[in-house]
Parts: sequence; structure tokens; C-alpha cells
Amino acid sequence: MQACMTDSRDRGIGRYSENLVGAMVRMAGSRGSESQIALDGTDPSRLQDARSRLRRQRIAAPTVVYTYPSSAVTDLEPARVAAAATLRGRFFEALGPDVVVQTTHFEAGTNYATDLRWSRPSAMPSAVIAYDLIPLVFPERYMPAGSFVSQWYPRKCDSFRKFDLFLAISQATRDDLMHYLDIPSERIHVIGAGLDESLLAASVSGVRFHYEILARLEIREPFVLMVGNGDWRKNTLGTLEAFAALPRHLRDHHLLVLTQVGDDVNQALAGRLRHIATRVRILGKVDDDTLATLYHRCAVFFFPSLYEGFGLPVLEAMAFGAPVISSNLGSLPEVVHDPRCLFDPRDEEATVAILAASLDQPAFREVLTHGAIEHARTFTWDRCAGEAFDALSDLAGSATTTPVACGPQKLPVTQTDIDTWSDLLWASPADLGALESSLRTSAAKGRRRILVDISEVIRMDARSGIQRVVRNFCTGLQALAAEQDFELHPFCWSEGGGIHHADAFAHARLGLPERASGDAPVVAQANDLVFMLDSSWWSPERFDALHADVHRQGGEVVWMVYDLIPMLFPETCHPGMPPSYAHWLAHAIASADGFVCISEATRADLEAFMDRHGGFERRPWTRSVHLGSDLESGQVGAAAEDTVRITQSLAGVPTLLCIGTMEPRKDYASVLASFEQLWKAGIDCALVIVGKQGWNVDALAVRLRQHPQAGRRLFWLEGLEDGDIDHLLQHAAALVQASISEGYGLPIVEAGSKGVPLLLSDIAVFREIAGDAASYFPVGDHQALAGLIRDGLKDGFLRPGQGSIVTRTWREVSIDLVARLLA
Repeated sequence: MQACMTDSRDRGIGRYSENLVGAMVRMAGSRGSESQIALDGTDPSRLQDARSRLRRQRIAAPTVVYTYPSSAVTDLEPARVAAAATLRGRFFEALGPDVVVQTTHFEAGTNYATDLRWSRPSAMPSAVIAYDLIPLVFPERYMPAGSFVSQWYPRKCDSFRKFDLFLAISQATRDDLMHYLDIPSERIHVIGAGLDESLLAASVSGVRFHYEILARLEIREPFVLMVGNGDWRKNTLGTLEAFAALPRHLRDHHLLVLTQVGDDVNQALAGRLRHIATRVRILGKVDDDTLATLYHRCAVFFFPSLYEGFGLPVLEAMAFGAPVISSNLGSLPEVVHDPRCLFDPRDEEATVAILAASLDQPAFREVLTHGAIEHARTFTWDRCAGEAFDALSDLAGSATTTPVACGPQKLPVTQTDIDTWSDLLWASPADLGALESSLRTSAAKGRRRILVDISEVIRMDARSGIQRVVRNFCTGLQALAAEQDFELHPFCWSEGGGIHHADAFAHARLGLPERASGDAPVVAQANDLVFMLDSSWWSPERFDALHADVHRQGGEVVWMVYDLIPMLFPETCHPGMPPSYAHWLAHAIASADGFVCISEATRADLEAFMDRHGGFERRPWTRSVHLGSDLESGQVGAAAEDTVRITQSLAGVPTLLCIGTMEPRKDYASVLASFEQLWKAGIDCALVIVGKQGWNVDALAVRLRQHPQAGRRLFWLEGLEDGDIDHLLQHAAALVQASISEGYGLPIVEAGSKGVPLLLSDIAVFREIAGDAASYFPVGDHQALAGLIRDGLKDGFLRPGQGSIVTRTWREVSIDLVARLLA
């Protein structure tokens, strides 16, 4: 997906690649295929941008990074071009795919290289997306004699011809491939293009939103719209001239709105066409919301391009219902719904006439819009992806060679490769490190390392709360490492020791395999993913050096988010937590690639927080994954004698259970108040609280211990094991959870899955978990809770149906976690 990393990422090529690949990834499973996305690591910043965009677009395929020695303009240095071609070839051969698809080939003026050279002829079937051959169509404009491009483009065409399959975006491009490069027709497959659904979604914000955007852009009159990038062939100057030649009554009642323009337009507006300057709005590059508004609200969309490989702007404008008039050159006749929409932009008189008619003749405007939306909707990325899969499957099936065989950590290196790399090092000895890194990346064959932070587990050696989650996810991930082809490496920070592997601890305490690395310092490798799983919130700067090294090596940094309670309900936390947490969260948002949250409710809180505190250079992506249940592990022990004694003493008494640390946000005060109301009314029921004492609850703790019902109808149990909780759930009339806020709510899952009735405070995460299988009361309303209990004791509690709440093992949720991290 190099097209989404080079300068093409800001043009139609980048958008096309992203949409096509996204559709192919979504379709892969139904086609019996697997997809893997290869990203170029020569520019770490752009690599981060590309990863982020893939995540935001939910293109869920495993990614792997390759590198090669590069410079500011790699294509100016033949030794680097040759080395890059061989290194890219060895990288893909090491992965061993059935087919390699390259999304762009003609890139210039950057540090990226696109040539691809196999270790032997036809070592692997290869395909390339073919957009256009514009420099060959207009050589006098794009390849003037003596220019860099005049030498570079023919050389690129020579390597371009070597691909086995050309996925052409239009029939016009197919014709050009055959005419200009003598590509046989059987090696070309037209796949077309589709509508960008994310752009269409941007139009649903409503009329008021549209007018707010137009007002900000100072567009308060009907307008003619032309979308372009300033390239000469877009003929933006022709747009300006046609608008200037309109009858005055039309020109005076319409604006001309342009996006990106070239110097020719600016010079004309400052000179010979300055008399219309006040009627022209030049916007530059616009976001999707603005572009959708412009399409939706324009009086006419005018597109006088001299050549297009496809013409996505025309398709997009039609989909928004805009009256469209388009050039009849290149591929554009393939896009429009009615040939009466077309004109020859080289004919100035005809161009002005059709523009005037589109603004002034209702009958003609009806021609321009009738059936256009329906026609545009037939252009889907799923259709394109299906065409691409058909062609690629045929290519893979017809391959006469097998992929290069290479054992573990071995590459199919040839003498030609060695000679090429020697030439590079002779010309540029400083490239030795980059060459070695490239070879190590290929030798890894796409296998990624997940570096997992367990610093607080080691420091505190705790067995509850977040540390319990850390332990379970570590063992769950390790169990999946071999079958899903990644490596798990726990690490920690220690005073004086810095960041180092924690293999000894992980082996002794978590049951992970013993490794030779022991407790050696962590050294970043290409494509690493650092997963900050533990609660390492204090002084997050401790990890900055590692995170920076990982980013330089083309990797990612992901933090786990358990909740945003310190930000949303600071009064319920230990006084030192909110400022520490706020510092961590701000630091993580500014430096991380993404976050995994333990519920959708927590993810929504995080997204809302980032909305309120915007201005991030690169907004992290977010995902959610639920937690596993130890009660589903099959290893729950027996209950302690004291626990059994309590349930025996309460035989025949309806017993309601609360599970969770005694802290303010659990709102045990309201629970106790509701039971006191019930006891006062003579209702016989019992309350059992399970959880250790936390912070800011000293008065409540004393009250519970000294309560008249303590030991009779009120029990507070601390430090129980899973067997005790399982036993109590078996004897509970209902589970009560009165939390003000939660990140998840595992007791609800465990109780509900066993059919235990649920009485829950009405917060988002509880609704997410229990849905309609629970009874809810307003947060902090002890009278409402007392009413639910009284009614349930009288008429029966709402009991979760079988399967309405499903517990999952740590292995199952670890599978989900791997998918969130690596796809």
C-alpha cells in the first residue's frame, strides 16, 4: 500500500488504493483468501500516518513493514534503486504469497522506491494497479527534453512492463497500455472504480451543517464547482476562462469555486482575468465534510479535464445529485450516465455554451440529474474488489513456477544480489546499517513481536484488579503465539535497570516459556508492537525512548485503557490518582498509535475525551475487547469453610450479593441504605458484600463492621478466591451492582451467565453487557433499588435467559485482542 504513503496519498491514487484494498480485505474470507498488507518503512512518520489511517478505515488485515537504503530522492541514485529493487523482491519472496499486488509504480521526487526484482525470472506472480500513462499521452508537457522525468519515466515504463497482470482502472487506461506500452490484452483486466462510502456518509449532517460550512468559506450565492489538484491536465485554467466567458447575467449571479489550483490560475486572476476575481473562491485542499457539502450544494459540477484515468470527482458529484457536465476525453465517457453531459474542452465555444445551458435551462438540468444518482451507485468498491479477485485468482492458478523455498531465517539471496549490494556499499558505505536492517526484516518473514509491559505486576506482585487482567492476557497471548505466528516478549521498567526483558519473571510466575534473552535490555526490531497492558500510568516518560525506537523501526505503540473514571469522576478516586492519570492520558494520546479499551462504553468515553481535547497531530485509533472470566477456566477450586458456613446460616433467606472493591464509585452506601429500608419494613433478606477495602470509605467501613445486622443479615467478606465467589453465586437470589461508573463489569457477566438475576445501576457499560436481561435503577437512588428488591422478592426477579449473557474464556478474548492488535 505504498500509494498511501508517498505523495500519492494526497491524490486520487492514494484514495483509490485505500478503497480498493479495504474492499478486498473485507471480501477475502468469502473468497477463501488471506490478505496481508505490506508497508514501506523508509519514512517512519508517514508509516505511522498510514497505519493510523488503515486502523481508522478498519482495514483489518495483518501488516508487515519492509525497508531498504534510501535518500531524499532515491531514484536519482542508481545504486540505491537497484538495491531497493532486490531487497523488496527478497522481502516478498520470504513472505511466500501466491500473488503480490503493487498499488503504485510511478513515484518520483521522494525517498520511496517502487522497482521490484525477483531472485529468478517469474519467481512469483505479480500484479500492479494501472491508473494512467499521462506522460506518454502528453510528452511535451510531462517529459520535456533534458528533464529528470524524460529519463526517469521511460525507465519506469521498462520495469512496469514486467508485471504479470495489470489491473486497469478504466477501459481508456487499458487501451493506453496496449497502445503506448504494447502490453498484450490478455495481461490486462479492467476493474473500474467505486464510490467512497465514507465521503457519502459525510453528507448526512443536514442542511444547517452545510450552510455553516458554506458560510465559513464565504460562499453565499449559487456556485459552479470544479475539483482539481492544480495539475495542467485538469484544465483548471480552462474552467476559469469558461466562467469568465459566461453571459454577464449568469456570471453575476454565480460564484466559481475551485479547490487546489496551479500558478496559471493565480496569474490569470491577478492579470487578464482580474475582473472576475471577486466571483472566484479558491479553497485549497478540503476535508470530506467540506467536499461533500460542495458536491451537495453546487449549482453545477463542471469538469473540463483533458485526461483522466478514471474520473472519481465526476462519479462523486453524480452520487450527490449534482448536475454534472464533463469532458469527453480519456475515461470520462465511461463514468457519466448520459452522453449529453459531455463536451469537448478543447472547443471553447462549445464549452461555454454547455456551461451556460447547465445554469440557465431547466430542461437540460433535468437531463443532467435524471438517473445520475442511481447510475453512480452502480460503481461500488465491492464490484471492483470482485473483479480484482477474479483476475488475481486466475493469475495464481496459471502460475508455472513455485515460490522460492527458504528455510527459517534464510533468504533466497543470489550472487547478483550480493554484487548489487556491494555496489551500493562501495558508493555509500554509510548504508551498511540500513542494508542489514532490511535483511533482518525480510528474514523475519512477517513475524511480529508483541512487547508487553508488565512493570506494575512485577513491582507490586498483585493478584487482583488490573494485574489479574495483565496476567491472564499474557498467558492467553502466549498460548496463541505459535498458531498465529507472532512472538510475545514481556518487559518491564525498573529503577536503575531501565527497560529490559522480564523473561525470568514471566517464566517463574506466569508460566511463559523460558527465553535466552533473560532480563537483557529491550532492543527495538522492525515491525515491533509495544502493548502497554499494565497500569504504568505514573511517569509515562519512562517509556519514551523505547516507543521512539519502535516507531523508527516501523512499529506501533498501543495502550490498554481500563476506564476514564479518574477524569470523569475524580471525587471517587484516591486524591493522587486524577492528576497522575490526567498526565498519563495526555502523554499517551500525544504519542501512542492506538488504544484498546475493555468495553465499548470505555471506548466511547475515550473518544469523547479526545473530541473535547482536540488538536492532536495524529489522533490515535481506538478498539474494544471484553475481558475473560476465570470462572470459565474450569479450574475453580472449592469454597472455603467460612464461606460455606455463611450460606448455610442463610438457608431459606433470600441473599443478594455485591462484588467489588469497597470504594466510593461502587456506591455501597446506596446499597446499604436500600437494605436498611427493607429491614426496617420487616422484609427478611440478606446482603453479602465481597471485596477488599479501598480508599475514601473509612466511615462506611466502620459502619458496616459495627452494623446491628453484621453477622446476621449483613456480611462483608474480603480476600475471597474464585471458588468462594462461584459458591456464593450459586446461592444468591440476585446480584446487585450500584456503580457510578465502570470500565467493564465482570461480576455481571459471571453472574448473568449462570442465570443469577441482575439489579444494576443504569450506566452505559452495564447496558452494554446485560442489555434487556437485567433490571435497572437510577444511579444513587437507594429507594428505587429497594423497590426493585421488594418487588423481586414478592413476584420473582427477572432472570437472564440462557445465552442472553455469555461468559468467555481468557483464550477466547485473547484471540479478539490479537485481532485488535495485529489486524
